[in-house]
Amino acid sequence: MHLSNRFFFPGMSGTGKSVLAHRFGGFVTSQKGTFLSAKFDQLQQTTPFSSIAAAFNQYCDMLLRERESTHAKMVTAQLKLTLEKEAHHLVKVIPSLKAALGLDDIPHEMNQGCVNAQNRLLYLLCRFMEVIAAYPEAPVTLFLDDLQWADLRSIEVIRQLLLTSGSFNKTSHFFFLGCMREEEVDEDHPFVTMLSDVRKFEVQVTKINLMCIERVSVNKLVSNVLCLPPRLTRPLSELIWHKTNGNALFFSQFMMAIFRDGLLWPSLRRRRWVWDEEKIRSKQIPEDVAKFMEGNIRKIPKEVQFALCTLSCFGASTSVRLIEILGRQLQMPLIDPLEIAVAEGILDKINGSYKFGHDRLQEAAYNMTKPEERCLFHFKYGMSLSCNIDYSDSEILFAAVDQLNRGGPAAVESSEQFALIAKLNFFAGKRAIDMSDFSSAYSYMDHGISFLRKRHWEDHYDISLGLFTNAAKCALFTGELVALKYLCSSVTSKAKFFEDKLETLCIMVGALALNEPPKAIEHCITVLSRLDEQFRDSYAEDDIKLAMAETKAMTQGFTDQGLLEYRRMQDPSKIAAMKLLARLELLTQMARPSWQPIVTMKVVQLSIKHGLAPGSALGFTYFGALIARLGNIHEGYRYVKIGRKLIETEGMYDEVAGEVISIGTHVMCFVQPLQSAIDCFLQGHAAAMSSGDISNALMNRMFYALCSFWAGTDLNVVRERFATSRRMMQKQNSLTWLAHLTPVERSMLALIGGADENLLPGELCLVGTSHASMVIAFQKLYLSFMFREFDPMKTYAEEYFSFDVTSWSLLYLHVSQTFYGGLAAWAIFRKWKDPIWSDRGRKAKFAMKSWAESCEWNFQSKLLLLDAEEASCYNEMDRAKALYEESINAARSHRFQNEDALACELAGYHFTEVGENDVSMEYFLQAHEKYYNWGALAKANAVYEFAMSSLDAA
Repeated sequence: MHLSNRFFFPGMSGTGKSVLAHRFGGFVTSQKGTFLSAKFDQLQQTTPFSSIAAAFNQYCDMLLRERESTHAKMVTAQLKLTLEKEAHHLVKVIPSLKAALGLDDIPHEMNQGCVNAQNRLLYLLCRFMEVIAAYPEAPVTLFLDDLQWADLRSIEVIRQLLLTSGSFNKTSHFFFLGCMREEEVDEDHPFVTMLSDVRKFEVQVTKINLMCIERVSVNKLVSNVLCLPPRLTRPLSELIWHKTNGNALFFSQFMMAIFRDGLLWPSLRRRRWVWDEEKIRSKQIPEDVAKFMEGNIRKIPKEVQFALCTLSCFGASTSVRLIEILGRQLQMPLIDPLEIAVAEGILDKINGSYKFGHDRLQEAAYNMTKPEERCLFHFKYGMSLSCNIDYSDSEILFAAVDQLNRGGPAAVESSEQFALIAKLNFFAGKRAIDMSDFSSAYSYMDHGISFLRKRHWEDHYDISLGLFTNAAKCALFTGELVALKYLCSSVTSKAKFFEDKLETLCIMVGALALNEPPKAIEHCITVLSRLDEQFRDSYAEDDIKLAMAETKAMTQGFTDQGLLEYRRMQDPSKIAAMKLLARLELLTQMARPSWQPIVTMKVVQLSIKHGLAPGSALGFTYFGALIARLGNIHEGYRYVKIGRKLIETEGMYDEVAGEVISIGTHVMCFVQPLQSAIDCFLQGHAAAMSSGDISNALMNRMFYALCSFWAGTDLNVVRERFATSRRMMQKQNSLTWLAHLTPVERSMLALIGGADENLLPGELCLVGTSHASMVIAFQKLYLSFMFREFDPMKTYAEEYFSFDVTSWSLLYLHVSQTFYGGLAAWAIFRKWKDPIWSDRGRKAKFAMKSWAESCEWNFQSKLLLLDAEEASCYNEMDRAKALYEESINAARSHRFQNEDALACELAGYHFTEVGENDVSMEYFLQAHEKYYNWGALAKANAVYEFAMSSLDAA
């Protein structure tokens, strides 16, 4: 049974949402399922991923308890296989995972080499859930309570989990259950917005509203509790219903209150429960259940009241260990009074933590402190916890800093305290960055800055630099672009040394790269000039040739192993330059293509002069793609393999792994069979996701779909690959890659039968960019050629050939453009006899001939078909006949069924023109069969209809 279901219970506070969920959890565990639960807390929103981590920690603790069971062994083995070395990153938010998987201590280098740590964490959490929810015999239920207080980063985790377990994922046995207070959310609440968003991706979330108890049901409850007939309890239940409005929590608290106040008591004389109806009716109670509970709390001993008020300042749940430390520092008894509260049923003590029986109880206790005094208590508790603090103790560090920040600067008593609290926020922010929670980290850094006083750059330079620089880094990840501008400006104007400004200058490049690549390039070049890496205003082809000769001379004499084992770069300024140059690779490819070869060769030259750095693997890969583009494919492939081996053997290259695999796989397609090479794009997708590099992950997915199409893979399979890629891009709102994917997807659907017009908006978003416009023009040319629409074909071909988009990297997509552009050129030449088209056809043939010399498998059938079309245009009948047959045989033996079908079709047209109708019919029937087998049903029907009409005419 498929158990990928998603429900959430909105309702008023106290209606029994959590009780219902936990009752369901009891059913799940009774059926050998796994029930994970966690609760969001209004006072713990800045603690990184505290709720999500608590739920996943429960699962890891369960694996430890049941480590000898077959299921636990299977899950543990699969988690190790799936997460591999990336498991260390999850340990930062799921501490119990370390023991569950038997991991060693986290190596220092595991903290390096990441494009976007937050994206990486989201990906790894989803992979974790995919593994544990893959077993139908043990489905996983995740229950999250009080979602109205969920922070944005946790909502994003929930979003990804729901999408990962969506309707298109049939292997997931995941059940999501959420509860939230309906009165505290509106349509603009982030969780409600998220639910609306995931529904667009076929993820159905069922909403079940829980209402208050009706008066008839209240009477049944009272009757059951008092063991009396409903007719006797009706007067009492009517009173209770009017007093509580049927709120389940209010009902239970009111019943206990009237018993405690002596208004409900067991009568020995009458041998049943009796009550004072008049006094209950006259009892004044507040409408709000929290206020009512506050009144009840005030009736317990003072020391218990104080302990509960103290506990409430930390949220609905707090560890016993933290309270013990706080009690020692305050020199006040806290544990004993809290144990009394446990005995009274106000608190629960579970897994080493004190938990309020209901969040309304926590609110009631918190409200007992006067609002104007709360900041002083928070500050007092924060300062107490910060005494002799161990900065590696995340629980105490986060708790202390959260309390101090709630106290605010107004509660500070001395200048020394200002500096201390700023420092504590800095360390908490760094710890949050280590846990890939940049939202919390930004909050800590921002609070730290708020505690800095005048002249802080002079008096506390190091902590000021650390707070502002790290706040800028976090602002970039969280999209706080206005704050980012201010933070960067502060660092660049106040920092004493260029080295102190360098990280912020790199952050500024990243910010500009989001929307203004040309400005990012200029800024990057300015920073590189300060690092003694100079660029000229422009570069001619001769400059590129000279740089190529210099680079080849520097690499000459190195064996592959010698490069792989080369020394590591040590100079910090050169390491910074390499990072900027690696970013400049992609920027110049998009906005200044003529510069890209120079950037690539600077990376290689720096690697040879100063040693290998994280950008070196990318530099060698682009260098190989450049050499291959210039004609020496096998030498280029050698450098591509060096780049690939570097990312396979060194963790320092993780941040560029996705891009290295993507570019390298394209070059591989000019050496190895396309059908086997394209699976490497999936490896590139996984590697990019593991480093949080969403853009390159999507790029790899796009190339996987596109190359599957051009490889002649069954179109039903290709269709699903396109759909998967498109969904991923839509989830990330990646218009750049959608603009390149959707035109080809529409062509594929047209061949099958019926293009999806809904795909148009995605591609039109970037239709104004030259490369996206060229892709659209080429796909229009391709379709008009495939369906023999000659006049539109000529128009689209003229548009396509008018583009001058230079790429210095060898991509397999150039092959399809060259091949079909060449075939269209010969078709146009055949009809209009304009020599410009024959020149274009020959140019395509010469390019294909050079590629065929490096890999006959991928290019021989294409070369032969272009040659056959040329021979047909010049009436070289015998030669054309032989070439068509050779092309068909080559496509067939190399498993390109799309090219097999196309060669048969073009041979059919050739023999129709020369009057050999019997031969042409044979080829057309073969083409029809091949297109049908490929899945191109609309194209197969078009060939069949043409063949039949030709037969009728004959």
